[in-house]
Formats: sequence, C-alpha cells, structure tokens
Amino acid sequence: MSFCRGAIVALLNSIRLSIKTFKVNDRLSSPRAVSYRPRMALVFLFAFVASLPGSSLMGQEAAAEISVSVSGSMVDSHPYGIISAEGSQFGYCTIAGDVTPFGESVESYANYRVAELDLHSLEVIRTFEVGYYPTELLLHDQFLYVTCSNDPFLYQIDLQTGAIDSFAMTDSSGFEISFLSGLNVDANGNVVVASNGGSFDGSNENVVVFDPVTESIVNRIDVAGAITRFLIHDGLLVIPVGYPENDFSASPVVRWIDPDLGTVVSEVSIAVDTADFPGPSDISDLGDGTAVLTVFGGSAEVFVLDLDSRVLTSTWPVGGTDFSQSAALPLLNGNVLISDLLGGWIKELNPLTGDLQPFGDNVSQPVDMVLKDGRIFVTEQGLEQVSVFLAPGSFIRGDSNGDRIIDVGDPIALLGYLFLSGSLDCLDSGDFNDDGLLDLSDAVGVLGFLFSGGADPSYPYPVGGADLQEDSLDCENGA
Repeated sequence: MSFCRGAIVALLNSIRLSIKTFKVNDRLSSPRAVSYRPRMALVFLFAFVASLPGSSLMGQEAAAEISVSVSGSMVDSHPYGIISAEGSQFGYCTIAGDVTPFGESVESYANYRVAELDLHSLEVIRTFEVGYYPTELLLHDQFLYVTCSNDPFLYQIDLQTGAIDSFAMTDSSGFEISFLSGLNVDANGNVVVASNGGSFDGSNENVVVFDPVTESIVNRIDVAGAITRFLIHDGLLVIPVGYPENDFSASPVVRWIDPDLGTVVSEVSIAVDTADFPGPSDISDLGDGTAVLTVFGGSAEVFVLDLDSRVLTSTWPVGGTDFSQSAALPLLNGNVLISDLLGGWIKELNPLTGDLQPFGDNVSQPVDMVLKDGRIFVTEQGLEQVSVFLAPGSFIRGDSNGDRIIDVGDPIALLGYLFLSGSLDCLDSGDFNDDGLLDLSDAVGVLGFLFSGGADPSYPYPVGGADLQEDSLDCENGA
C-alpha cells in the first residue's frame, strides 16, 4: 500500500502543476471544461484510483451526539430545551435533570445549568448556572433568557461577558409566580414570560411582560390555566392554554389575546380526550400564516391553525398510542417534524396533505428540536445527550457518491461526472474545497485528504449538514 500512496502523491503533484500552469477550468469556462494538456495524467490517475483495493477512510456516521453530562454532578444531566443563535454556529441547551417528586428535595433530582454548544464541531463550549430544572430559552440582543420550573426568576445571561442576572416574576400583589415556562419577544423588545402553573401558586396572572432596559415588569395578563409555549402574531399573543379557567376536565384552547388590554380577541377549542389531563406542549409558526400545535395527552393528532383567520384548519393523525407529542419543528421543505416523548419517535408531517413519514426511531424521550445548518438537534431527556439528525437535503462534503463514506469511490464519481458524462445526485457534496465550482481541484483535494495528509473537507464534515455558501450548486437529493 505504501507504493500506492507514493504513486498517488506523485500523480497529485503532477496534476497540481498542470492545473497551475495551464489553469485548468479557469472559472471562465464551463464547469466541465478542462485544458487538454493534463488529460494523460488525469486518465492515468482515474484508472489507477479505480484499480485500488478497498481501502477507505471512514468518516463519522451522518448522525452524532453531543454529550451534556456534567462531571462531578450528583444528579443526572438530562437536557430539555434547545435553541440556536441566528448568524452563528452556537446553540444553547437547558440541562434540567429529573422532575422532583412532590415532597422531595429539588437538589436531589433537578439540575441547574445551561450549556453553550458549538453546533458545527459538536462540542460543549461553556456552561452557565441558573435555577433548578431550566426548561425554556430565548435569545434577544446579546442576552440569553432562561426560565426554570422550580423557581420564580427570569434568568438573563450576557453572552459576551458571561454575567448572569435574575429577576423575580411577580403578580400585581407582589406574589412570586412559579412554574415559569414559555418565552417570546414583543414588538417593543420586551420579554414576554408565561407560566405553566395554572392557579397552583395562587395567581392567574400567568403572562408577565418584562422590559429588559428598565429591568422591570411593565404588564401582567390574567390567563387562567397552564401555558407552555406561545406565539406573537400580528401584534396579538397566540396562547395555547391547558386546563382553561383552571378546569382539569376542560379541553385545551388557543386564545388570541390583545397584550395591551389583556382581552381575548378569538378562541379555538382543541377537541381531545380529557381523561389524561391533556395540555398543549408546542406551537410552531410555519411562516405562511399558519401554525402547528402539539398536545401532550388525549390525542394522537396534531392541529393546524390559521393565525390570521383564527380558526382550526386541519387535524392530522400521527399514529401511536402514547399521546405524548412534545415538539414541532418546521423544515425548509415546508414539512414539520413531530416528536413523541414517550413513543420515542420523530415523524415528518406534510401540514397541507397530512402525509406522514418516519424520520427517527428509538429516540430516548425527545423533548425539543432545533434546525441549524442542515442538522437537526434533538434533546433526549432519557439520556445525557443532544442527538444530531440530518435534515432533508443534507450531505457530507467530499462524499460525491453519497454512501456516507469518503473513500476512493468519491473522486472516481466526481471525475466521471466531469469527464465521462456521469451524474451526481448532490452537486454540493462534490465541491470539496467549497468554492462554488465542481472541477479537477475537488478530486485532487479528496485524494490529497485520503493519501497525503491534505486538508479536511470544509463544513459539513464529518457529520452531514447544509452548504453555508450561496452558489449555483444544489443538493436536492441529499439525506
């Protein structure tokens, strides 16, 4: 094999010299154009590589995990919520631990950390300490806001300095509101905080509006019932409410609320079996005037809402018998991923037709999901990790033949495309150096990577993802 490696290195040097001298594929000609002078070396290289034995360099699988276990922690590090930062490769994950049984010490069960993740290198960068059992996250300006189920404080993390502040969320009488949950930002830049506690803490003011500039509460809204997540659409709060009016026998409702007056503008009832005390778990804006609602308990269905006309437009079955749909994640192809906490699965739903396809199985209590750069990150509360799945259209750079392994078959496939009228299912995968072109330098780059210690492929590698550059190449037939 040392002879093979040496011969390839010699051929690579010869072709690099030819490219430099004769400017093969000068980027002014067709992507498949090539000067005739280096053809003999190229043909010999093609034949030589094709004759090599089955030696290959395995990349990682096209799925991976990020461990969020905390060294030395006396409690589990089960993750809960996850969010990604726009315009950067970072994400944030709450490390909640376990739910504390009534009457037990919270310190014995719950965790109290938020992990900053590099969603490209799949590493934990740093952690922050907040309250016990952190769940929801919001990025706003330079701050990360966090709510926790076991205390009444809104935590504010300055991501530039790492400083952490906390602000008590109280009702109009000064009583602290517990079981804080969903977060959003209104048109004035205020942070809107919801509570999942119903009237358990003695207050129905389950929505609090916090001004981060003055660091004060500027409004409170009385919404009797339990709230997890909510939207802000066309100036109105769109709030799914469990146990409306604190009635545990009532079906959930979705309310459109004027945030200034606190009045209900419209309401839609969600018909589910109320025997298991169902409550809304997630609501996701699809960006086209509609939203998808998931309900935990009482239904094996998801619900599509028209946010403008304020009506329920369709109800789609997602199968299973656990009735524990946890999260809804819009994809770039217009579909939505639905996860089931107890069922341990993720399915891809077309919200227009109801078509349902399997996406991920054997997931340990998937709580939340986020899409970032062609990767889907899923918090598995049953484990101490965030799992990585590939979004539709994702690819591994350098993997021209799409078999999820970078080996000699990939430059063969690329050279066949360039010179023998072959085809590539994913053009982006062949663009090894990510210059927006498919040419001989990409095949040389792969071979150099495999046999002469050349540079690694650009992102996404070794785990699949999306192209970060705008170019004319596409990957319609990726994962």
